Amino acid sequence: MVYTIKGIFFYICLLCIVTRNMVLNFNFNTELSKKNYLILKKSYIDCRNYNVINKDKITIDQNHGEKLCDEDNFCNYFLINVLKKELRLCYDKKFIIKRPIINESWIIAIKEKVLNKYAPSIVNTQGICSHSVDKFFFDTLNEAIKKGKEQMHNYMILNFQANEKEGVKLEAYFCETIDYFVDREGYSVFDFKKIDNPHQSCLRAKKCGMRGSVQPDDSKYEENINPGDVVEATKF
Repeated sequence: MVYTIKGIFFYICLLCIVTRNMVLNFNFNTELSKKNYLILKKSYIDCRNYNVINKDKITIDQNHGEKLCDEDNFCNYFLINVLKKELRLCYDKKFIIKRPIINESWIIAIKEKVLNKYAPSIVNTQGICSHSVDKFFFDTLNEAIKKGKEQMHNYMILNFQANEKEGVKLEAYFCETIDYFVDREGYSVFDFKKIDNPHQSCLRAKKCGMRGSVQPDDSKYEENINPGDVVEATKF
């Protein structure tokens, strides 16, 4: 009987220790970490114009790749070969963003600002919709963005990660409200509510030449001109 009680006591102590360690190791911080690159592991896309960084000069890893790509204004994304320790800074100006090829040797990192040209986005983040949603598949990011705009959805959650089961198409979800966000590599959330459809290219460039300029404040509210509207340029 004494041994039985000792055994039960030992089991309870062991269970408490295991539970304590699990609690200490679990991350209760729900704040999203700051990301500037969409990270796609075990993935490859063809980079036509690139510069190979010598592995003898620096350590080839994701952090150094981001640093070098940030310092290069012409770098839109980079590739890392984890086996050969090769880093490629890619300069393709017009590349079609689609689901990458599955390749165990490569990692892709695309600048968030490249995706922001299509719609305001948060990379390496998955939004959990507050309602049931359907799954859609698209060949390219352009097709997915176009569909979201046409149906006037508020948000789009897009999975860029290569997946053998889903084939070569991008996996997308559209939703109107999001309960919360979680950090998840390979995913991006696009916010269609922040898109100003008219004169979108002008708003990105902040200037529209002789055609007009962007209203920076609400000083012309009485004239029914809001901040961000394109107004006629003053001619001299």
